[in-house]
Amino acid sequence: MEKLQLPSVFISADIEGCATLVHWDEVMPGPSAAYARARRIMTGEVNAATRGALAAGARDVVVNDAHSSMRNLVGQDLEPRARLVSGRVKPLYMLEGIESDGPELAFFIGYHGAIGDRDAVMGHTYSPRVIFECRLNGLAVGELTINAALAAHFGVPVALVSGDATTLGEAERNIPWALRVQTKVSMSYFAAQCRSPQAVCDALQEAAADAVRSHERMRCFELARPIVLEIDTMTTSQAGAIGRAAGFARTATRTVSFTSSDMAEVYNALVTLIAVGAAA
Repeated sequence: MEKLQLPSVFISADIEGCATLVHWDEVMPGPSAAYARARRIMTGEVNAATRGALAAGARDVVVNDAHSSMRNLVGQDLEPRARLVSGRVKPLYMLEGIESDGPELAFFIGYHGAIGDRDAVMGHTYSPRVIFECRLNGLAVGELTINAALAAHFGVPVALVSGDATTLGEAERNIPWALRVQTKVSMSYFAAQCRSPQAVCDALQEAAADAVRSHERMRCFELARPIVLEIDTMTTSQAGAIGRAAGFARTATRTVSFTSSDMAEVYNALVTLIAVGAAA
């Protein structure tokens, strides 16, 4: 009997939430042995999720490398049945590839807490040089929730999230239907009690398979319209520069906002904000 082909899967892969990683020295691209180890751990977790999804019948897996330079995954070690989106300056940033070939499920692997989350290991929201806090419709959120809202714009529910306990708390609040795999429990900004990489990979493979098999119960994360994006910047000069960009309003000394009924427009504004803020 022919094997049932279930939904295709899109994976957005970050690194700060991966097993045993607790410091920027480990996750910033460069020639260090620590970063080389982090790349292998990240690749192993993505491979585990990919294999679990495919074993459960997923017909395709697309992986977007979503951290920093977005060239972190060890390509030659990646599960050969997956397709990789690699490199920077991508229109959909951390979710590039979700719009093509119509994936039905999204997995967020190696995600981390927002900048305002107490004790979250390496907690930040997209750019720690620019963003002090990010809100959607008044709710303080991290990358997980914002990316889930963009996935919903394309009709794709988030079915699996992995990361530290703080990240899973955000997932439980905002996308409670998604399966969750804990990689560590943050103790401070640079410390955590960590599960072993092998234990995390075993859990990810099992959870990915379960997510595919239970795809019919997954839902999209929908926001009330219009969507109001508010960003508190790190400096007044950043807010001043961003506030002069088309569509933005400067609503306080270090706060800018952007409003639209289209989440793709909101996300594009966020990516623009990061670039302008970094230049300022």
